[in-house]
Formats: sequence, C-alpha cells, structure tokens
Amino acid sequence: MPVQVQTQRSGRFMDPWPYLTLATAVVMLLALINAGFVGKTLLATSLNVDPEEATELQPIQVEKTPIGALRIDTEATIPDNQWVTYEIQLRDRQGNLLASGIKQAWNESGTWSEEGESGTWQESDLVGGLDVRPNQSEPITIAIQVLDYTNTSGQEIDQPVPITVTVQNGVVDGRYLWAGLLGTASLALLSLIAVPLTGAQVIEKTIPDSDVGDRAVMGGSDRLVRVTVDITSDETSPKALEVELFVKDQNGEQIYTNSFPVKLSLSKEKGKVDEGTGTLTLFFLLEPRSSYGFYVEVVPDGPIDKTELVVRDGAKTLIPVQVVHLKTI
Repeated sequence: MPVQVQTQRSGRFMDPWPYLTLATAVVMLLALINAGFVGKTLLATSLNVDPEEATELQPIQVEKTPIGALRIDTEATIPDNQWVTYEIQLRDRQGNLLASGIKQAWNESGTWSEEGESGTWQESDLVGGLDVRPNQSEPITIAIQVLDYTNTSGQEIDQPVPITVTVQNGVVDGRYLWAGLLGTASLALLSLIAVPLTGAQVIEKTIPDSDVGDRAVMGGSDRLVRVTVDITSDETSPKALEVELFVKDQNGEQIYTNSFPVKLSLSKEKGKVDEGTGTLTLFFLLEPRSSYGFYVEVVPDGPIDKTELVVRDGAKTLIPVQVVHLKTI
C-alpha cells in the first residue's frame, strides 16, 4: 500500500507541565526578591519596661494590605547570665486583645576547660516577635509586660528591661517563599528530566554490534513515537558516524529509510581516544496504529562496540521538534 511521507516541525506534543512549574519557580523567586521591599516601617523605638508592669506604646494606624502581615520585632538588652520573660500584646481601639505572644530571652556566658585547653563561651536568644494579619484598617496599641526577670541562679532582678521595638506592615515571611522556591524548582527540574522518558517503552534492544532492530505495536494519529539510538565505539572510531534507519510496516515492507549523521563525543585517556559515544533522537507519527519495525545500521561498523535502540510510544517533548509523518493511504 502507498505511504504518504511528510516531515515538518511541530510543537503539538509539547508537555506544558515543566514550563508551568518553571514559571511558578520564577514567580516565587521574584516574590522572594521583592519581599524585602514591600514592608513599611511604622515604628522603631526603645523603651524600659519595669518587671511585672505593662508598658503601652502610642496607638499606631495599621492599614490592611493585600499581601504580607503586620510584624512586631522585639529585642531585649540584658547583661550576661540573666533571663527575662515578657509578653507582647496587640489591642484594638476598644482595648480588646487581638493577639499576644510570650518570649523568654536569655544571655549566658562562661568558661570551659578540656584536656589542658580553656576558653570562654557566650550564647544568647534575645530576639522575639509577632506576626499578625490585620482584618481591617484601624489603630492598634502595642503593650509589653515583663513577667519574670532573674539571673541564672533564679534570683529576681528588680530593674527595668531595655527592649527595642520595630513595627512593620505588609511584611512577607521569606521562609515560606524559600520553601516554595525550592519545591517548585525541584519539580521543574524533575519535569525536565522526566519528559524524555514519557510514553510506553515498546522497544528496548541492545547488541554489541552495529545492527539492531525490533518490532512492536505503536502509533496512531495522536501518539508521538520517539526513537533513540545510542552508540558506543572504540578508540579507532572516527569523529562522526552515519546511522541508517529503516521502518517497516506490519507486512514487513519498507515504508521509510533515511541516513542521519551522528557526531561522537570522544573521551580521552593519556591523550589518546578511549571511546566514543553518540545519540540520535527522531520523532514519528505512524498511521494507522499497527505493528511497525525499526531497524538501525551504523556505518562504518568496524569500531562499533554497542548499539542500543529505544522506542517510546505516546511520547512528549520539551520544544517543537521535526516529526516524520508516515500515513498509509
């Protein structure tokens, strides 16, 4: 039966998923870059808070923002070997509690000695804070109350605690953006790797020679066939080879043949060629769906150590590719 042969570039079988995940990763990256610029500082001040007393700041007008949150950052300043526990409160204009958080801040130091060596150490955790998503634009009041202030021995200290307060509105938490960026970038990378492996592997044959071929049921008007030929040659190999490909129909009649140049990647050891490797990838539309045979001959055949033929039915691509359309009419 006559066969119509047409070759054209087509993006019909492109897989959009890698580009969607890549676009999402780019959006996450842009959001991460912009996160440091969207917040607006409403207040930056320092205050001394007496133990067991609450100190209120002047009301602050907070505007509801489409993204980000209201962030209250605090940092206590205390000498070595002291602990302080304080509470941050947010109240509306009626005095109702909107949110609160408790921070236990500490600052410790000491000396160490081990195997004849000694030195000093210092550790601290002084920074606290609170993130709140405003439901509406309104004035709010921030109050800070010291609940407990002692030294490391547990002795109470009756002195005011200096605490720095910074208030920003519209702040985006970069930790979640980093997680989103890493997640979407990983998905994009996996998608890029996975696309060449899509489709059912209907032929997979490897021989230690230059001629390989096999037959399987494949094709159809909506199923792209990916044909991959991997070649391994010895040290006598030229820089390029010719791959002759033959396609046969269900009756064994040849319906397509062509020759394709394949450049080899030559690996060298001590300045001499050790082996050469090359890959040829072709795409076909075969109509109707039926049994087809793919056969490969590599020329010259002398230096060929191994030839592998892999055919996938129902493949996807990352970019538009040249497709050979074979249609029995």
